[in-house]
Amino acid sequence: MNEYRITKYNPENRNTQGHYLDVQDWTEFSDVGKKVSLEEYEIVEESYISSAIDFIKENEPNGLQIRDLQDLKSRSTFKEGDVVLIKELAPVLRSLLRGEYWCRLESEQSFIHFGWDYYMYIGVNNASSESILRTTEKGLYVEEFISPYHPENT
Repeated sequence: MNEYRITKYNPENRNTQGHYLDVQDWTEFSDVGKKVSLEEYEIVEESYISSAIDFIKENEPNGLQIRDLQDLKSRSTFKEGDVVLIKELAPVLRSLLRGEYWCRLESEQSFIHFGWDYYMYIGVNNASSESILRTTEKGLYVEEFISPYHPENT
């Protein structure tokens, strides 16, 4: 499986340990109105969502399963083990990016994991050059990177 870290963070702004150096950049939905406008936030959020769907729909026709659901405020309409179809994926990704709840979205062929500070990890059997190009055209950076959110790592 090919794994990627997809972020709004330019890799050139990382130190040798991989830490992002621009500490003034916004990192979560709660920064709206403080470090970022709602309009700017929504543009970036939509770039993440459409990019994730673009990668997944090339690899996973049946949808992704909810795994390790953490929903303390009962905001999710899904439960552990439910399958999220591609057509249902956008609102789930939006909720995850906004920190309403957390889970891993996985299948045998693909996954989407979200980490702290607006990091998205995608795993797919086949990442087309077109998907990568469309993602970078949206201002996001695609880096080969193994997700730290595999169950054996958490």
